[in-house]
Amino acid sequence: IQLRSPTATDGAPVHNLIRKSAFLDDNSLYCYLAICTHFSTTSVVATMGEDVVGVVTAYIPPEQPDTLFVWQVAVDTVAQKRGLASKMLNYILEQAACKAVRFVETTVTKDNDASRAMFASLARRRHCDIEESVMFDREEHFLNLHDTEYKLRIGPFAAAE
Repeated sequence: IQLRSPTATDGAPVHNLIRKSAFLDDNSLYCYLAICTHFSTTSVVATMGEDVVGVVTAYIPPEQPDTLFVWQVAVDTVAQKRGLASKMLNYILEQAACKAVRFVETTVTKDNDASRAMFASLARRRHCDIEESVMFDREEHFLNLHDTEYKLRIGPFAAAE
C-alpha cells in the first residue's frame, strides 16, 4: 500500500470509496474533486496498484493555523485491519503543510466506534488529551435528519520540526 497526496484524478475514486462507507456522508463528486485539488497538501490517498483503497480528507481552518481538521476517513474492506487509517493520518501530520499543527479536530457520531478508536489511538501516541463537545446538534443544526456530531479536539502535541 502506497500513500501519497491526492490529485484531481483521484476525485472519482475517492467519491466511490466514500459512497461505500456506512458512516460517511456522501457528498458530490465535485466536492471530492475540489478537496483532492485544493486540500491535497493536507489530505492523503492510499493505493494498492491502481486502486484507491484509503483516504483521509483534511484541512487547516484559516482561523486556526495550528489545527488540522479531519473531515473524512475511509478505508476499503480490502485494506482494513492494517492500521491504515492511523498511517494515513500520520502521513498528513508529517507533511510540510502541517509543520505548525499542534491540534487535530474532527467530528464523530456517538456510534462511530472505529473513528473514535483511531482518534483515541492518536491521542495516546501523541501523549495528549481529547476534549469532546457538541459541534453540530441533531435538532439545532440537522433538523433531526442526522445524528449529533461531536467535536473531538486532540492536543496539544509538539509541532513538527
